[in-house]
Amino acid sequence: MTLADRIEARYRKAKALVEKLTQSILSKAFRGELVPQDPADEPASALLSRLRAEKSAAKTTASRREKRSRL
Repeated sequence: MTLADRIEARYRKAKALVEKLTQSILSKAFRGELVPQDPADEPASALLSRLRAEKSAAKTTASRREKRSRL
């Protein structure tokens, strides 16, 4: 029984460490610390703005095509 208790204690300790590791990895990922950053990359805000503009343009083009096909 003592062996089973020791194994269970080691399991619980390892599980707690894994949970902390997961949080640590996620935290580093959101801070951009997992891979080297390329200074030539555009800022996220600029990327998001560009993507929104492209999406809006695509919707406009699609709606124009739809209107033409109805005629």
